[in-house]
Amino acid sequence: MAESRNIGVSMWYRELGEGAADPLLLLHAFPLNAKMFEPQIEGLSADRRVIAPDFPGFGHSPRTPAQPDVGYYAGCVRGLLDRLEIPRVVLGGVSMGGYVAFECVRSFPERISGLVLANTRPDPDSEEIRSTRKEMALRVAREGIEVLPEIQMERLLSPHTRENDGGLVEKVRAIILENTPDGAVAALGAMRERPDSTATLAEISVPTLVVGGEDDSISSPEVMGEMAGKIPGSRRVTLSRAGHLSNLEDPDGFNGAVRTFLTEL
Repeated sequence: MAESRNIGVSMWYRELGEGAADPLLLLHAFPLNAKMFEPQIEGLSADRRVIAPDFPGFGHSPRTPAQPDVGYYAGCVRGLLDRLEIPRVVLGGVSMGGYVAFECVRSFPERISGLVLANTRPDPDSEEIRSTRKEMALRVAREGIEVLPEIQMERLLSPHTRENDGGLVEKVRAIILENTPDGAVAALGAMRERPDSTATLAEISVPTLVVGGEDDSISSPEVMGEMAGKIPGSRRVTLSRAGHLSNLEDPDGFNGAVRTFLTEL
């Protein structure tokens, strides 16, 4: 079982807003970085502090020196909370960020006052996906970060987004290219070996919002619905025409759902 600890790794982060309420800390998807949360940082910071860090090797954060597991990334989150002297947060994660959020729930639940789980899933990779991640990591190591938009774009964004929002397609491509090959390879390995979090769902005791995309081919509405059903008292929102990056594909719908959730905490 992966274990999180404050490992003293430097993490670059974006933040905006202030207020007495627990901050909203957002963990990004693979293979993006904290820049993917610009719509949330701008849209949700009127009365609450919003923080979005880059995982090691992504965005502005230095790369990790070794092959991490999800506990390593959770330890980075714990370390950031310690350095910022934040006792508790509402923790949000998209995709890979959700995998790390599950580990945070297992490791330091006392520091989490609410959860937003978006476009993620609790089960581990199938053998087919494990093989795909290994091949992807080898290709990134060999050819560089430039291959990732080509490999990932069709799975990240819905057909509607790809056909009608060329600006967002280019934005996602640009964000991916800001990251390091080493960071991407390390994250692929961590996701490939992540533990099964299904049993963790029933242990979640804080208010939880589950947000998915109607056209998400990675974390389908069926997967999201099953996950939400196993989290006591959770609420679920599905955004139409959104794929795996629902916070970018429908920022108004995403922000509206999160804002309502936060006001009721």
